Amino acid sequence: MIKILIGIPVLNNIEITRACLQHLYRNTETDRLDLNVSVLIVDNGSEIDVERILKSEFKETSFPVYFLRNPQNEGVAVAWNQILKFSPRQKKEKPFCYNYYVISNNDALFGVDWLQPLVEAMENDKTIGWISAMENGSPVLDELIEAHSLSKKYRVDPKKPYTTQVINKGLDLIYTKWGGHEAFCRFIKSKPLPLFVPFKKEGRSAVCFMVRPAMIEQIGFFDEDYAPIGISEDLEYFLRIERILMPSWLTTDRYPEDAKWKNGFCSKSIVHHNWCNTHQGPKFDGRKWDKMKEKNWQAKFGKSKKFFTALLP
Repeated sequence: MIKILIGIPVLNNIEITRACLQHLYRNTETDRLDLNVSVLIVDNGSEIDVERILKSEFKETSFPVYFLRNPQNEGVAVAWNQILKFSPRQKKEKPFCYNYYVISNNDALFGVDWLQPLVEAMENDKTIGWISAMENGSPVLDELIEAHSLSKKYRVDPKKPYTTQVINKGLDLIYTKWGGHEAFCRFIKSKPLPLFVPFKKEGRSAVCFMVRPAMIEQIGFFDEDYAPIGISEDLEYFLRIERILMPSWLTTDRYPEDAKWKNGFCSKSIVHHNWCNTHQGPKFDGRKWDKMKEKNWQAKFGKSKKFFTALLP
């Protein structure tokens, strides 16, 4: 039996989270690999009672849901690390309680049988440390790029009220050409691609990804500096994986060049990214947030994110 924890940080936006969980429970198959799956919702300082709402709606589920609440928004890196450090028991018997960890945005809508291929890729190649589900916009297939352009047309407007039903209706409209999102996922899965597709320079994704605990043990947890705004934690971690930007404690003896972890996409795992992130809403200014991240990044590393992104292979 392989134990999986699916962690989802949440900040308000209950309608998007509800849709996320609906698709999660509908499309998470486990029988082929005998997976033991648990879900952790990290409420990062919501103004609403996320646990009360979701517990009542998802009380009869195929695998357990746990809740962890931060009294205020601690930022994405803290939430991601809380997922990796989570134990359903009071005391942890070992550093990691699960074989693999999935970290997902709450604006990801999971496609048919999305989880098992991620595990298959990890089990087939022990040198993979990070593997992401493909999404609309992933630079792997033209159809994913086309779906991204349609997503821009039909996505919800975070400045206006919307419901879970509106989100799901938009999903239907985006994938009408292919007969719906489930048919689209099966179509993408039928493409003759290797199960693991290495990331290219600007095509990396942290919308829905699986990590191997051995990688976290070796090269560390996510960078929590400048919380809650942060520093673009996914980019920093990709640079760390590639040994381009390493903390002072991560020496070449601890993480040698010939032992770099692989990172890439799983061609048989597809999610829809709703492009309405956790912070969006009437009170959120995304452009201001991005500017602050860039400022924090330059304060820490001395050069822009763009400069470091260009160094990625």
